[in-house]
This record gives sequence, C-alpha cells and structure tokens, in this order.
Amino acid sequence: MKLYEYQSERLRAGHQRVAALKARVSARQQLVAEAQQRRDDIAKTLARRRMQLQALKQGEVVQAEREKHRAGDSVSRKAAQVARVSDVLRKDRGVLTSALCRVVGLQTAGAAMPSHSDTGGGGGSEDEDEELLFLNMDLDDRKRLFGLPWPGHEDWAKYPNDYINACVGHCIHIFSVLAHYLHLDLPFHILKRGPSLFIRANWRDVDVGESALSISDNSVASFVVGLSMLFFDIAYLCHRQGVRVLVEHITDAVDNMRQAVLSLSERENEARQRLPFSLDLYSVVQEVMSMYVDAGRKESESALRLQVHAVLRRLHLCDDAVDSVDYDDENWAII
Repeated sequence: MKLYEYQSERLRAGHQRVAALKARVSARQQLVAEAQQRRDDIAKTLARRRMQLQALKQGEVVQAEREKHRAGDSVSRKAAQVARVSDVLRKDRGVLTSALCRVVGLQTAGAAMPSHSDTGGGGGSEDEDEELLFLNMDLDDRKRLFGLPWPGHEDWAKYPNDYINACVGHCIHIFSVLAHYLHLDLPFHILKRGPSLFIRANWRDVDVGESALSISDNSVASFVVGLSMLFFDIAYLCHRQGVRVLVEHITDAVDNMRQAVLSLSERENEARQRLPFSLDLYSVVQEVMSMYVDAGRKESESALRLQVHAVLRRLHLCDDAVDSVDYDDENWAII
C-alpha cells in the first residue's frame, strides 16, 4: 500500500512538471508568435517606407529634371537677351562712331571728309564712310578737330594761346561725349564754370583744388598740370577699351581718341582681360612740360618745374612731406 502511494505521488509530481513545462513552452511559443508578428509588421512597414522613399525619389528626380529644364530655358532666354542687347550696343557704338567722326571732322590736314555726294549720293554704308575717313587719317600725322589741326609735340609753345585753347576745348568736347557714352568713372573730373574749363582729382573724398584747362601768359604751370590730367584721362579711357597709350604718345590726344573710337566700332560689348593701368601721372607731366621747355634754357626749365610742383602740391597730387624740391623721379609721389 505504501509503495502504491509512493508511486502515485511520483506520478502526480511528474504530471505537474510536465504541465509546468507545457505551460512554459506555450508561453515561449506565444512570445515567438508575437515576435514573428512584430517581424512581419516591421517588414510590412519597411516595405511601405521603401515604396514611399522610392516614390519620393522618383518625384524629386522628376521635379529636379523639370527645374533643370526650366533653368536651362531661363538661361537660354537670358543669353538670347544678352546677345540682343550686345548686338544693339555694338550697332549703337558704330552709329556713335560714324556720327562723332562726321560732326567733329576727325581727319588729317588736307584730307576732305567723304560726303554723301562723293560716295554716290548716299549709296555707301556708314561703315564704308568711316573706313575711308580713317584711311585718309593715316595719310598725315597732323589731325584735325572741327577743322583745326591738332598741334604736334613741338608746336604747342609756338601756337597762340587762343588757338591752343580752341583745340583743347574741342578735344574736351569729344572726350566728354565718349566718356559719357561709356559711363566711365575717370581719375580726373572736368568742370565747366562759365566760359572756363577746369579739372580736378576725382578719386579723393577731400576738397582738392582745380587746375585750368586754358592757357594764358601767367597760367602756364596750371595749364601744364591741367593738360596732363586731361591726357591721363584720355589714356585711361583708351585703356578701358583695350588700347594702350605710351607716354611718348600721350600728347597725341586726337589719335588716341581715334583708336578708342575704332575700338568702340570693332569690338563687341564683352568683358576682356586687361593689364593693370600703370601709367604714371608724373611721367605725363614731364612729357607735357617738355613741350614748353627750351632745352637750351635751363633756368626756364627750372622755373617751370618749380611752378608745376607748386601746382601739384596745391592739388594734393604730390607728396607734401617733400620739403626740398628735388626733381628725381623717386622724390615725386604722384597719387
């Protein structure tokens, strides 16, 4: 009887352990099922996210393509507009060149301006008239402005003051038209006060003096400085048009402006690589002074140099720290 009870107890204990194991297995299976469900849910979510991402990528690609096409069309339209504007500017420059040359009579001494009757009653084009004009200019070194021969380097001191003033006035008129047309910010600014013309530095914020652009017997030094500033401006305008003016040719303002005008008619309105503008104002002053200095009269040269230096000091165009007037180049600090 005791053996039977013992075996029964062991059997009940075994059944309990089996039941407990089954419960544990069932719980684990439930956990596994839940994990698999989560895995399936995650897989579905990932698949849905991938599809959404792919759709977004496709949409962005399509949008980017559309934007690219729109940008390309916009660039093409802008390029076409720039080309049209450049063409209009080029034609306007040609018209300006032809009109300016006809108005001012820009030609050599003894060469007649080609008229419409000379070219078949207006049958020739403006470009042909302009080409004939500039070919005639090459026949003689002496140029005309409004019928007045432009003085050579050695003739400035020989002509009467009224004649020199007339030539300079015509030169300023033509130069002002070109500078206004090109919208240039020049190093020196020309002023008109009544019938008189003056010029002053344009790159300083301080109040600087002016120099005369007309000559009289008692204003040679001021005129030398003013004329140098004018020639410097003309050389700067030529530089902006890609024309280099050497200091030994600085006084040939008519030919220098002619080269700038030719550059206007021949070159389109496009950005060009340029070297820095390295012309020195003092070199121009020396070149202009040499037109009024007799090499055999050193005292006249010395006196003119002293007067010119005083004008440059007054205009703040040389180093005020230089107390002793020494005319070596290194002692001049032209700004």
